[in-house]
Amino acid sequence: MGHWKLYGTLALAAMLGLAVGCAPLPPAPDRALEELAPPAAEGPLAQWLNGFEPAQSGGKSGFRLLDEGAEAFRWRVMSVRKARERIQVQSYIWRDDAAGRVLMGELLGAADRGVQVSLLLDDVDARGRDAKLAAIDQHPNMEVRIFNPFRTRQGWLSASTEFLFRGRELNHRMHNKAWVVDGHLAITGGRNVGDEYFEASPDYNFADLDLVMVGPLARSVEQSFLEFWNSPGAISMACLAPGKGEPERLVMQQGALRAWIAQNHTHPLMQMEPLNGLPLPQPMADAASYIWTTQAEFVVDDEAKARARGEGSRVADALGQRLLGVEKELLIISPYFVPGRDGTAQLSQMSASGVRVQVLTNSLASNDVAFTHGGYARRRHALLDAGVELFELRPTGPPRWARLERDRGIDPSQASLHTKLLVFDGEEAFVGSFNMDPRSAHTNSESGVFLRDPVLVGQLAELYREALRPEVAYRVERDAEGALIWQDGSRAHRYEPKAGFWRRFVSGMTRILPVEPLL
Repeated sequence: MGHWKLYGTLALAAMLGLAVGCAPLPPAPDRALEELAPPAAEGPLAQWLNGFEPAQSGGKSGFRLLDEGAEAFRWRVMSVRKARERIQVQSYIWRDDAAGRVLMGELLGAADRGVQVSLLLDDVDARGRDAKLAAIDQHPNMEVRIFNPFRTRQGWLSASTEFLFRGRELNHRMHNKAWVVDGHLAITGGRNVGDEYFEASPDYNFADLDLVMVGPLARSVEQSFLEFWNSPGAISMACLAPGKGEPERLVMQQGALRAWIAQNHTHPLMQMEPLNGLPLPQPMADAASYIWTTQAEFVVDDEAKARARGEGSRVADALGQRLLGVEKELLIISPYFVPGRDGTAQLSQMSASGVRVQVLTNSLASNDVAFTHGGYARRRHALLDAGVELFELRPTGPPRWARLERDRGIDPSQASLHTKLLVFDGEEAFVGSFNMDPRSAHTNSESGVFLRDPVLVGQLAELYREALRPEVAYRVERDAEGALIWQDGSRAHRYEPKAGFWRRFVSGMTRILPVEPLL
């Protein structure tokens, strides 16, 4: 009898979840579409750019690579503190951890100064935090919108039930990222907001890459933000969580945030400038900190792609055009590398025609999504047979993480690759959010920057070469009998190095099941 009661309870819960999952969201109030405004005429960023001769001659934009987590975090803090008019932030993930709380505190501080803050989050991570986000949305100078939200706002059972009936729509996500300040400065690339993206997590950390730009191209990033911000899929927190945004909740949330930051002042992220009370570092205001060029193009997918309403991918098309033109060398870093049958055939054909093709992706031990690894592993033999050179990140990560372990108590055995980078013939490079997998090509919205400046391309090619060193990555080869081996510079491993049974099982099942197009 007890079992029947349990089954009845589960059935009732499922029906309730189904009913809620199929219910429409409250209609969004009519709202005016926000248009691209001129860059702020006043403020530190405007003053600096007015004094930068390169920015005034020939419409050049300044670029700087952010390949270390601490620097990427610092630049976000610095840019917020120098904002005068507006800040626009778009993120796939925003963790409620130290990085997320500190940066949220910085955004609220800017809003207190009168800066208009627009925060657009994908619902893949925001769901379940309606109360906090609705409280923040109560600030008169801050608005929070959620992209492609679930209709059920909490609970795994209701979410699973909703996904059964709205899976095609909910499977599409807003994966591109943008951080724009005063229309003058933009940061874009692969990083979400969370400790692991800034190399400050005690559990695991990502090797990642952003690009900061100042000048005209930052306007293109701002324009793309507004396309998503104005989208029918961007739903305001006032609509998603009616009744949870009382003004007193904002006061309580700000107080709780300040108290948490004060109690956790020893966290690694709060030990760096400018959070530890030291003066702001000056690279943002130094023209020599940037590479100035007009040889750059920002590309972003249509917002409808992230709502299962659009066809095709601007980013995938742009990458495809470059791939067709490669003559000598193609370098790829993709944390989730799932080339599929067609991609494998294309890379194999390129290799057969004399193009050197090198790929760096996650090893099974370093991949934070083990089942995705199966989509790559099933193509590994064919790629190696065609002459494609394969490298996999060791779970110990970049050498600098040994220092992080010593200084911050971080376990370097939990390292993962999150960088997305391609270099074409040493002449052009791509930095962005796009993985070489079906999800980026067909399902999620993505963005990135194509760079043709020789200095920037050279810097990215050097980052690639550094990532292939034996201390950082295994080289995957085949022995005399055709079996896979992983070379680490001192020995050859005959099984997926440092990957436990469960990871091997999940990856193996993915190789067997017909799920490759979903990875």
